[in-house]
Amino acid sequence: MGSSRRFARQRRFTLDEQAYRMSVAWPGLRVTRKQRQSEIVWVGEIQPTPLSENYTVSIRLCQRWCPEVRVLHPRLKVREGAPTLPHLNTDGSLCLHVEGEWHSGLFVAETTVPWASAWLYFYEVWSATGWWLGGGTHPEKPEHRSE
Repeated sequence: MGSSRRFARQRRFTLDEQAYRMSVAWPGLRVTRKQRQSEIVWVGEIQPTPLSENYTVSIRLCQRWCPEVRVLHPRLKVREGAPTLPHLNTDGSLCLHVEGEWHSGLFVAETTVPWASAWLYFYEVWSATGWWLGGGTHPEKPEHRSE
């Protein structure tokens, strides 16, 4: 006998549920725009470590799409000698996960915000050393070498 849970459909969180969870977990990230049940945008500061800068980010969530995170301030800088910033999507948003890793049955507050904080930490390390220590799916890039 199989479990009926095996075939249970994945529950999707509503934008209201996402907004509530974010307000509890990350009160510094405030809703700046909400369009009924289709889109919500949070803006606020993230500080990856006590020694890190404060980064103002925006997180945009549209129903049935992965969250999109952008750093608004300070402007991210390409390290001298590097051709580009590592782990950015073509639209300039942060590359935080591989395809399929995030779905609408996850809370943005419990996944995307910690991933963005980790990304910013690895950006700071990369800025100082030239090595991207955050892993990812771009092993052909020089900053991913471990030597």
